[in-house]
Amino acid sequence: MKQLSRVNVVDVSNKLRRRWLLGGLSALTGIPKKHWRKAIVVAETPKVVMETKKDGRTKKQIFRYGFCSYVIKEPHKDRKILEPHPNLQKVLRPLGQWVVSLSPAHSRTFGFILGRNSKMAAEELKPLLESKNPHHFGIDIADAFPGIDDKMVFEALKKLGIESYLAEIISWLATYQYDGKRRLPQGASSSPPLLNLVYQPMCDAFEKICIREKIFWSIYVDDINFVSANLISEETEQELSAVPAKFGFRIKPKKTKDNLGKTIPHMLGLTVVDRRIHISRRKKKKIRQILYAIEKFGAYSPETALGLEGYLKHIYGEDKKNWPGWVSLYKR
Repeated sequence: MKQLSRVNVVDVSNKLRRRWLLGGLSALTGIPKKHWRKAIVVAETPKVVMETKKDGRTKKQIFRYGFCSYVIKEPHKDRKILEPHPNLQKVLRPLGQWVVSLSPAHSRTFGFILGRNSKMAAEELKPLLESKNPHHFGIDIADAFPGIDDKMVFEALKKLGIESYLAEIISWLATYQYDGKRRLPQGASSSPPLLNLVYQPMCDAFEKICIREKIFWSIYVDDINFVSANLISEETEQELSAVPAKFGFRIKPKKTKDNLGKTIPHMLGLTVVDRRIHISRRKKKKIRQILYAIEKFGAYSPETALGLEGYLKHIYGEDKKNWPGWVSLYKR
């Protein structure tokens, strides 16, 4: 009988291990093995160049280790967006749905959840609409997506009872290496469900404090707001502010809000006047600029226009007759 060389035995062993791994991932998530195989290959490849068509134009995209990166310029800080390769997206999209099926987001979470929105997050803070001078205290998580690394995703999956070897490959594939760590990419469809999953223990800690202190609260992505009909004590504010650090997150001190029950609350691009929720002045100005650019120059993509219309609907309702005059473009 011909003996296999040591190198051949290792090669066969590696192939078998990968086959078992793909079979385990497919059985666990319901995503076909061929999708997992292609996703892993593209995530391991240093550079892939693709030509895609958008708005009738051919566009060259460069994917490095499964992601194409671009930057969105913003007034305070630029956002790095990472678009997954189509082969990787075939796994990440159903992977996000699988995460939600295993562990729905916390009841106080309103970001990236079908049927929930920023207005509902504000309405959850009942004293805003019921009290004359509610006390609003708010904190922001710094770098929401990149602040979550593969180890945090791994531990969250482990708590759901996922085997370590499967949780390890899932957390590796759903993250991207930059700034010295594998981080949750902003732009991947699996990132929002994973963010909500990793946030769950932190949300449980907030809930415990707020029940004790009779505080209403909600979280929308990285924006966490607390409201009470009574003044929230300085000690309680400090206790709430200390919670994120216990779970590996940082808060933005400059974005901490506290109206001390004396001024109009502002949050999530919204404001409360006469116990009614409105779009804030700053947000309104930005929307009016976009509406003007759409009407006069045909600027922005159809997707952006539809997204803006959807946002206005969830603030002012489906009936456009009830919309304020400054959104006349969509009242036609």
